[in-house]
Amino acid sequence: MRSTAKKIISLMLACIIVFSVMSVSFSVSAAERPVVTGRGETYNHYPEVRVKGFGASSVKIYYEDDPEQKSLFYPFDKDRFIDNLSNIGSYMLKSIKNGQFNLLRSVIYNYVMDTLGMLALNPDGSSMEGVVTEPMGLRYKGDGKYELYYDCRMSPADLADYLNEGIEQVFEETDAEKIELVGSSFGANVVTAYMHKYKEQLYRVDTVLLRAPSTGGMNFFGELFSGNFNVSPIGLCDFVDDVAEAPIFSDFLYLMEEAGILKLFLDCLAEPVLRVAIYSGIADAARDLLSTLPTMWVCIPDEYFIPAMKFLYGENYADPNHKYAQLIAKVTYYHNEIANKATEIYLDAEANNEDLKVAIIAKFGQAAIPLTEGPNTMDDGLVSLPVTSSGATCTKYGERFADDYKQQRYPEYNFMSPEWNIDASTCAFPFRTWFIKNVGHSTSPGEYEVLSKEIIHDNIDVFTYENRPQFLLYDEESGALEALKAPEEEEETFYDKIFAVFRKLFLLPKTIFDKLFGRK
Repeated sequence: MRSTAKKIISLMLACIIVFSVMSVSFSVSAAERPVVTGRGETYNHYPEVRVKGFGASSVKIYYEDDPEQKSLFYPFDKDRFIDNLSNIGSYMLKSIKNGQFNLLRSVIYNYVMDTLGMLALNPDGSSMEGVVTEPMGLRYKGDGKYELYYDCRMSPADLADYLNEGIEQVFEETDAEKIELVGSSFGANVVTAYMHKYKEQLYRVDTVLLRAPSTGGMNFFGELFSGNFNVSPIGLCDFVDDVAEAPIFSDFLYLMEEAGILKLFLDCLAEPVLRVAIYSGIADAARDLLSTLPTMWVCIPDEYFIPAMKFLYGENYADPNHKYAQLIAKVTYYHNEIANKATEIYLDAEANNEDLKVAIIAKFGQAAIPLTEGPNTMDDGLVSLPVTSSGATCTKYGERFADDYKQQRYPEYNFMSPEWNIDASTCAFPFRTWFIKNVGHSTSPGEYEVLSKEIIHDNIDVFTYENRPQFLLYDEESGALEALKAPEEEEETFYDKIFAVFRKLFLLPKTIFDKLFGRK
């Protein structure tokens, strides 16, 4: 009887202990997911303030005497854009046929200015006479989510002020103690500027999530706006390899590149048509339009910044009496004090605010626009991986590290990609930086949004969930994010064998020439 009583008492004590532990764990979970009330709603997470990429949340820009907004300059009229583009196609064929490349240059210039010309800003940063915008600021999207709507022409440093006003609005409308701050692409530039200008307010931020941040600029724009326009043969091959469904197209281009024929072909085509006509027309428009927009200067990497200043503003760009002196001072301040110090700003924010966490989602696996090869072509189509990940070490597109490569930092953890082409240990935040393959810079599939929520609401790192490892693959068919795996060795197909024979025959003249004249 006593033995039975002891068993019952022991069982009861065990239940009490288990229940107590579960209660503690549930209370911790509840503490991690705070209950917030605001705007008549209740939700179990901090309010989320988002700044989307360039143009995604832009306010409308139109003539002030047009209350129906039929004269939209931004977002621009797609029908007019397409109609004008088709006109350029016919002019292009005529100009190539007749060798009238300056005519095409004028057509390109007029097209750009007709479509976007009224977006240009005056030297003092104001809109052109008669052009107005909708009010800027946060808009509530439901379930504790806010989104900043902004003038897509402005500097991130100025937009940071609107973001700060919006954040104050959130605290007035809710009983939240903190917010979650999310910046995507250009929006990450705005968030970075906010972190710099309002660093004393960051104690109220729980997590900063930067999604495909472009704070370091884009090589494509750097080359375009500094007069270094060039069509990269290997860049073109990589780009076609991404977009072509049949391998024969990219294989043949790679073969032409290896033989030196592709460069010759591009030089013959690119010089008169692309450089003289299209590029020159765009450059003319850039001087009259794009150089007036602080937003465009965000796209210029540091190594291209001074050449771009000289190319668009002239050798006297530093003259205090320059026509655009105010604008030049504005973009120079942002470039030097915010863009070039972005990683330092993030690290200081974490160091000076005990509870604040910075996380990054980087995308890769798509070749850049084939006008530039850039220093590293492991891109998301626009931004190179070392830039968007805040410091990852990686190979060029399609390559891998040597077999004896060793991870540079944190040897006790594995930060190497399964494909052996990315070393995430050198990132500013290796424990909270995710890499997603096969997602373009401007693409945000559903699972990408789910991952974002888990990062900011559950405070996860790359080792928290098995299904959310550091390196992920986006499956377009299923729409799922899967763990990236090491590539399997593919069996040689009949096509591979045939193409290998064709390749040797195609390269035979070059091989003979190189051996005769000692070229390697």
